[in-house]
Amino acid sequence: MIEMKAIDRIKRGSPIWALSLAVSLVWLVGCQHRGQVRSPDSTDVIAFESLGFESDSFELSSTKESQMKVFETLFIEKDGYRIPGDPGPARLRAFFSDLRESYFRKAEGLDYSIVGKQYHTFTHAMDVMITTHALLRSGGAVYFSKNEQAVLVLAALGHDSMHTGVSNAFLANTKHPYFLEAGADSLQEKRSVKHVLGLLDQHELLVVKVGMGEDLQDEIMGARNLIEQSILWTDISRHKEQMEKVAALVPQLNDSLTQARRSERKEATKGATAADLLLQMKVHSFLPEESRVLLGSFLLHVADISNPGRDWTTCERWAGLVMNEFFSQGDLEKKLGLPVSMNCDRSKVLVPFAQIGFGKFVIRDLYELLSQTLDSGGNYLLGNFENNQRKWQEIEEEVKSGGKPYSIKFEPPSSEGGWLGGRASSN
Repeated sequence: MIEMKAIDRIKRGSPIWALSLAVSLVWLVGCQHRGQVRSPDSTDVIAFESLGFESDSFELSSTKESQMKVFETLFIEKDGYRIPGDPGPARLRAFFSDLRESYFRKAEGLDYSIVGKQYHTFTHAMDVMITTHALLRSGGAVYFSKNEQAVLVLAALGHDSMHTGVSNAFLANTKHPYFLEAGADSLQEKRSVKHVLGLLDQHELLVVKVGMGEDLQDEIMGARNLIEQSILWTDISRHKEQMEKVAALVPQLNDSLTQARRSERKEATKGATAADLLLQMKVHSFLPEESRVLLGSFLLHVADISNPGRDWTTCERWAGLVMNEFFSQGDLEKKLGLPVSMNCDRSKVLVPFAQIGFGKFVIRDLYELLSQTLDSGGNYLLGNFENNQRKWQEIEEEVKSGGKPYSIKFEPPSSEGGWLGGRASSN
């Protein structure tokens, strides 16, 4: 209420650029309180704008009811996203339930007494969905149509729906049936695409039907393409390729944003902010579909590996889960007599060192590139990342000087959040 009164005062007596600044400040103030969003009970209501970078995805994903509440907030409530064709709530809820179940499946031929899906759980899917939403609300939505925004958030929920808990390389090296079915390139990402599109068909969502208008048919076909491409681009082996393509795209994005701002006399920043969302029609319509698909895929990739850019407690918790999942794959590789994959040997890998290396060679450049297209969202992640890197470096120095290994804080999701049980590492 206080923030809205401030905006009203600026509206009455200040230039347009000041209003833009005020909107951005309100969004950032809101971000500081989003960590307070609790797991909803049957009477709680989650506000669309309350879901953001600091939302506690572990708590919001702790029960089926709380998961559904978040989904309803994003896709069913009146101020939420709208899927092309505007399907009814019952159909959307049924799709969500079936998609959720796919995260609990165990792949044939893998020993899940050793393999632990500690990281690639439904809680991770919920977290990536919420983070994609946060990236859009921090300014990213300006580059996309309303339908594309909805579809991108939906793709985020399904991006790891068929993940096994081991890497694509492991499935290829062991000649797993999934490798024989899909090939080595983006193996699990291809399976997730196939599964998500299949569920959409099953529930008659984003399906072209006889009698549909040509515009709606085009929207649906574009939506399905965005889902496919954005999920395929989450394959970490394509990271370098994607970075190069997005870097080449940045001038086009910023030119479109600059032109739109000039027409409204808005103050310029290096990338989009929440204050630019009112310019959405003047930006996205001047970007070709190919550019929007590439940028949408980039935002989903960022959301997928956003953990190093969150607050320290969240960053460390996710780091513990991903390292445990790596180590469980390494344990299975040892049992099978295979070479242990990089970062998967629990007897040799130092967790702080691994996190520092991933940050140095992957994350820093990713977030810096993001900040060129999203000023507030990108710099939020980048600022947290730099703080977290310093913390990891402090821990590494303590390990070296004291000789005592770092102990992973192993805090898995709830069972309804996707935790299947299994081993935990103390390394």
